[in-house]
Amino acid sequence: MHSVDLLVIGTSVDPHISAVLQRLGGDVSVCRLDVDRFPREQAATLDFDLFGGYRVLVHEGNVQWDVTRPKVAWFRRLGKPGLSKSLHPAYLEFATGEVEQTIEGLLSIVRPGKWFNDFWGCRKAGNKPLQYLTATECGLNLPNTLVTSSVDAAKEWINRRDAVVAKTISRPILTTEKSELGRTFAYTHRLTRDDIAHLAQVATVPCQFQPLVKGRKELRVTTVGGQHFAVEVFSSDTEPDRFDWRATATTCEYRLGELDLPTAQKLTSLLDAFGLPFAASDFIVEEDGTLVFLESNPHGAWMWLEAFVPGLDITGEVARWINYNIGN
Repeated sequence: MHSVDLLVIGTSVDPHISAVLQRLGGDVSVCRLDVDRFPREQAATLDFDLFGGYRVLVHEGNVQWDVTRPKVAWFRRLGKPGLSKSLHPAYLEFATGEVEQTIEGLLSIVRPGKWFNDFWGCRKAGNKPLQYLTATECGLNLPNTLVTSSVDAAKEWINRRDAVVAKTISRPILTTEKSELGRTFAYTHRLTRDDIAHLAQVATVPCQFQPLVKGRKELRVTTVGGQHFAVEVFSSDTEPDRFDWRATATTCEYRLGELDLPTAQKLTSLLDAFGLPFAASDFIVEEDGTLVFLESNPHGAWMWLEAFVPGLDITGEVARWINYNIGN
C-alpha cells in the first residue's frame, strides 16, 4: 500500500498534468487517476465499515494507493470513461452512469489537506448563470445577458439592441467525430438578419445572447493561488460576424499584460466564492480601457500561451503551489 502526497484526477492525454508532474520534487508521491483509463486499466475501491470509517483506494496492476487523505488533490477535469471494448453496446449507458457515480463519489469523499480545484467547486463555477450572478456580486463588469428558450423573449430582447452575439451556454462543441458532420464548433457569433429570421430554433435548444462588445484587445487571465497571469490577445479572425479569438488561437498575437488591482481583487473574490485556486478567465478591453468580464473556466488550458509568450511560466507556478501545500 502506497501513501500519497498528491492525487490527480484527469485524463491520460492532458499535457498539463504531465508538465506539472515533471516540475515537482522527486520525492513527491503521486497517484494519477486517469478517467479515460478507468475502469479498464485502473480500478478504485470505496470501502465503508460499520463504524463510520472508510478508505478510498486506487489500483493499477500490483500497485495500490490509499488516496483517502492525500496532502493535496488536484481535480483537473473529467473525460469519457475507459470502458471495456468488449462491453455490449446495449449496456453502454448503464455502465457509463455507474462509472460516473463512482468517480463523483470518490471525488466527494476524499479528504485532502488542500484541493487544487475540487470537483463540486468546478461544477458550480461551470454553471454559467450562477457564475454570472456571482461575478456581478463580486463587482465585475458583465455584459447584459439573456439565456432563454422562449422565442418571444429572444425577439423582444434582440430588437432592443443594435448588435447581438449568440454564445453557447455549456461548451462550443456541437457535434462529435462520430456524427455525419464530423466535429463542429459554435464560437461566439454576431447575429445576422438570416439568424434573426430563424429565431424559432430557440425553442429547440436554449440560447445565450449578449450585446456585441467591441474592444481593442482581449485579456486571458490565468489564476494560480491568487496570482494572476495576464496575456493580451489580439485576434487575427477576419470573419466579420465571428467574435471569438479561440477560432484562430494559433494565429493571434500575444503579449504579456497586466490586470489592474481593483479587477484582480474582484476576480480573486469570484474564484474564492467557488473555492477555486485555479481558473482561466477572459475579458474584453474596450476602447476606453474598461474591462468587461466574459467567463472563468476552472479547467482552462495554459500551455499554448506559454508557447507564444516567452517568460510566461504558469506550469512552474502550479508546481510551486502544489509543492508548497504538500510541505505545509
